[in-house]
Parts: sequence; structure tokens; C-alpha cells
Amino acid sequence: MDKPERKTVRERIEDAFRKIGTLLIAFAPLDAALSDRGAEKNLPYLLFFLGFGGSLFMLSLILEGRRSHAP
Repeated sequence: MDKPERKTVRERIEDAFRKIGTLLIAFAPLDAALSDRGAEKNLPYLLFFLGFGGSLFMLSLILEGRRSHAP
């Protein structure tokens, strides 16, 4: 029986960034919609969390691309 291939630390970091980014993108609009804050106070939070989630997601894709093209 073959041993399953273990993930490197870099691959685990990429996975974590991708998962956290996806969760932030998915739940930031839900938080803004269900929040008790006014609409003018929700927008900065919404934009921050969407931007941060998108940045983490894109960073994970960039790191994965660099890893797959490395010699």
C-alpha cells in the first residue's frame, strides 16, 4: 500500500488562505445584511472584509501558480 503524499507547509498555507478568503467573501454580505448597524456604517466593514477575503484568495492562487511553475 502506498503512503499518501504529505502536504508541504506552503501548500497548507495556500489552502488556509483560500478557505479563509472564500469564507470572508461568502459571509461578509450576510453580516452586512443582518447587522443592526446603519447602512452607512455597514459599507466600510463590507468593503474591508470583501477586499481582505479577495486578497487572501488571490494570494493563494498566485502562490499556487508560482509553486507549479517552479523547477
